[in-house]
Order: sequence, then C-alpha cells, then structure tokens
Amino acid sequence: MGKPTNTKNNGCAVTTSNCVVWQGPDLCCIDLCTGDSISEVINELAKKICKIFEILDPTLYDISDLTNGDCPPANFVEMLQALITTVIDLKSESGSSSSSSASSSCPTCEIAVASCFQEEGTIMNFDDYVTAMGIKICNQQVQINTLNSSYAQLVIQMNNIQAQLNLLQQGG
Repeated sequence: MGKPTNTKNNGCAVTTSNCVVWQGPDLCCIDLCTGDSISEVINELAKKICKIFEILDPTLYDISDLTNGDCPPANFVEMLQALITTVIDLKSESGSSSSSSASSSCPTCEIAVASCFQEEGTIMNFDDYVTAMGIKICNQQVQINTLNSSYAQLVIQMNNIQAQLNLLQQGG
C-alpha cells in the first residue's frame, strides 16, 4: 500500500492507519480484536458514537404532552429537563389537591412512548416510562464512558506506535 498523498510529513514517518495494527486487548463491545487495523478500530468507535447520538435525538420521542405547545426541545438535555419539570409539576399537583382526578391518575396514567421503548406496545404507564428512560440514560452513560476510555487507550497506543515508527525510520 502506498503512502497517503494528503498528509504532511512534519518530520514523522508517514504511514496509513490501515498499516497500524491494534495490539491492545479484544474489545467485545465494539467487535474489535487484537490485530485489527486502527482504521477498523476508529470506524467501529465512530459507528457506536453515531448510534448514541441517534438515541439521544429528541425528535425521536413523542413528548408533545410535555411541551404544552412550546417549542420542542433542541437536544436531549432539554428533553430530559422537560420530563423532569413535568414530573415535579405532577408531584406538586398531587400533593396540593388530592381530590383532582388528573393528579390522582398520574403517574399511573398511560401515555404513548417512543419507538425505542415499544417492546411491550406503544403505551406505558407514565411512572414505568420515566423509570425506563432513566435506565436507558444510565446505560448510555456507561457506554459513553466505556467509549471514552477505549478512545483514550487508542490514542496512547497510536502515540506509542508512532514513536516506534519514528525510531525505526531513524535507524534506532
């Protein structure tokens, strides 16, 4: 394989990421093994990160009942805040007027849920939905932390490989 044509040498040995091999442990969570090229490693990490961004897209969730006609949330944090605010409002209402049928029926009222929660149908009890969202958010946070850790390990390994390549190029 030839040298890349769109890189600057800057005193370093020029090589493609296809020629640099991952020598770290197998990373089952992203289907990578020792001996895969760094290109494959970065590709798999990028696909996982893109999937996380898709899951965190607020347009995938039907939260029209939470926005009260306001603009929909622009990001996942705003959507989560709208959900938290609604839960707090519901708790406040149920504490102040226990005779109200609306406040006594929620959080057990049924609501339409986003497609990623539709394993048991398109409707869930509100409190079950909030719990499911919390679990999904925590799982996503664990995956993000794992990916960040894997990425940091990759950077260290790539720097070590580059240093070894530089030594080999210099005849050392």
